[in-house]
Amino acid sequence: MKTYSAQEKTNVSASQKAHGCLTANLAVPGLGSLIGGRKVGLAQMVIYFSGFALTLIFGLRFIYWALTHWSEFYSEFYGPNANPVLALPDVWQRTRWALLGILLFAIAWSWALLTSWTLISEAKQKKTITVPDEKN
Repeated sequence: MKTYSAQEKTNVSASQKAHGCLTANLAVPGLGSLIGGRKVGLAQMVIYFSGFALTLIFGLRFIYWALTHWSEFYSEFYGPNANPVLALPDVWQRTRWALLGILLFAIAWSWALLTSWTLISEAKQKKTITVPDEKN
C-alpha cells in the first residue's frame, strides 16, 4: 500500500524544466546548470562561492576600517583643505579584494545565465521529457 499520493512519473515539458533551471541559476549560479545536466555548474558554483566569501570577508573588514578611520576621511573629503584624491590609494588598497569578489560573482552569474539561455534554446527543440519522482 502506498503511503503517499504522488504519481510514479511526472511528465514535464522541456521548456518548464529549462525555465526552472533558469530560476535556480538566478538564486545560486551553477545550481540550475547542475539540474540541467551541465557539469560546468560545479565551476560556476565554485566561482560564485569564492566571490561571495571574498566580498563578505573583505567587505566587512573594509567597513570596520572605514568606521574606525571616519574622522580622517571626513577631513580629507569635506574639510577646509579637502583633497579626496589623496585618500583614493588607501581606499583602493582596502577595497580591491572585496571588488574582486563582486567581479567573480558577476562572472559566475553571467556564465550561469548563458548556460540557462542555452538550456532554454535546446528545450524549444524538444517537446516533453519524463522526470522520475523522488523516492523515499
